[in-house]
Amino acid sequence: MTCGANINFDAVTGATADLKSKLTSQLGGNFTSASALKNAVSANITSVSSNLSSMLPEIPSVPAISFQGELTALAGIDLSTPAGLLDYQSKLSSITDNFGSALSSGGFDLDDLVSKAAPTISSLSGSASGALSQITDAASGASSLVTDAIAEASSVASSLGSVVSGASTSSFDICKDCPNFELQAGATEAIQSAQETVLSNAKGIAEEFAEVSTNVDFNAQFSEMTTKANKILADPDVQSQIAADVSSAQTQISADIESAIDLIPSELSVKMPKVSPFKGKII
Repeated sequence: MTCGANINFDAVTGATADLKSKLTSQLGGNFTSASALKNAVSANITSVSSNLSSMLPEIPSVPAISFQGELTALAGIDLSTPAGLLDYQSKLSSITDNFGSALSSGGFDLDDLVSKAAPTISSLSGSASGALSQITDAASGASSLVTDAIAEASSVASSLGSVVSGASTSSFDICKDCPNFELQAGATEAIQSAQETVLSNAKGIAEEFAEVSTNVDFNAQFSEMTTKANKILADPDVQSQIAADVSSAQTQISADIESAIDLIPSELSVKMPKVSPFKGKII
C-alpha cells in the first residue's frame, strides 16, 4: 500500500484514462461505426460507473421526526403508573426541545396544542412534581422514602386517570388541527410542511348505474314512420320513377362528358381514347 494514495480515487482516474484513450483511438482514425464504438468503450464506461458508485456514501435511513407523531405518542402514554409519569415528562421535554422554537416562530403555542391533544398534568402539577421529586430524591435515600414516593406517585397517577378519560372525549384531531412540523435527520430546526393526505381505510361505495327509461311514444312514432317509408319505396310506381330518374341522370352525365371531350383539340383527342364512364370500354 502506497502512503498517501487513495486506492478508490486512483481506480476512477485509471478507468477514466482508459476510456479517454479508447475514445481518442476510435474517433481519431479507427472509427468504423457507432455500434463498433459502443462495443469498444462499453466495458470502460461500466468500470468508471462502478468505481464512482463505490466511492459514494450510503444515504442515511434515519426518518424525520414528526411533531404530529410525537404528539400522538405523548397522548398514548399511560399516566396511571409512575413509569408513565416519567415517560410523559421525558417525551414532553423532547418535544419542547425539537419543536418549541419552530412552533413559536410559526405563531403556534406548544402548551396550548399539548393541552388539547394529549392528557395534561398541569392541573395536578404540584402533586405530580412532588411525587416525581420524591422518586428522584429517594433513589439515593432510605427504602422507606422510596416506598412513600412510589405511593405518592401512584396516587397522582390514579388521579390523572380521570384527566386521561376526559381528554379522550375531546373532538381535537391531531392530524387536522395540529401543524405538520418535521425535524429532518441532522437538522437543528423543524420545518412546517403541508398537511399529510389522509387515506381512507374503508372500501368505497360502488356507484350504481342510472336506470334509463325508454320513450315509448317516440319509439312508436319512429316505427310508424319507418313502416310508411318502406311502403312508399316498395310501390311499383315509385320504383319505376326512381329507375327513370337514375337512367336520366346517367344519360345526362354521359352527354356532359362527351361534350367536354369534343372541346379537346384534335391532336390530343388522338392520344386520348374516349372511354364510357359507366361500362369502362373504349368508344
